[in-house]
Amino acid sequence: MQQVHVSVFLGISIDGCIAGEEGDLSWLAELAPDSPEATGYTALMEQADTMLIGRTTYDAVLGFEPWPYAGKRVVVLSHRDFAPRHGEQRREGSVKAVLAQLAEEGCRHVYLDGGAVIRAGLREGVVDSLTLSMLPVVLGKGVRLFDGDLPRSDWQLAETRCLPSGVVQLRYGRSNSKL
Repeated sequence: MQQVHVSVFLGISIDGCIAGEEGDLSWLAELAPDSPEATGYTALMEQADTMLIGRTTYDAVLGFEPWPYAGKRVVVLSHRDFAPRHGEQRREGSVKAVLAQLAEEGCRHVYLDGGAVIRAGLREGVVDSLTLSMLPVVLGKGVRLFDGDLPRSDWQLAETRCLPSGVVQLRYGRSNSKL
């Protein structure tokens, strides 16, 4: 079985928040007006064949117009059932187990999204590429990316970019993975 490449790509505040209080994401667009092409998001979406997202993130993006994952296979990690609106699938289990299932189904590049799923992926050691776009703001309160009991993991800096908005983007790869 071929290994799935797992990418994380997200905006983060200087103090490590990926969402504000009550999951607020409005500060991302306000402080990072760079185009998806400029940030590398478009290139990532062209490479990734599957999105593996958490239920909270799924519920949040359902309200986005247009649907941000059009043309992508979307797998929602959730214990609760839901009615798919765009062909999404629900899976249960560990991130590692779901990735193994996806690999068996032919997936080659999975983009993880959602704080809890990303933290689980980091805990389980399955994330290969971690791109953090650091926005020039301290939120003080909110959803922190590196919250909880994460084990040590070693990363290698692959690229640093300063975007026109002042966002600093850091791309890391696992010390033992291909960037």
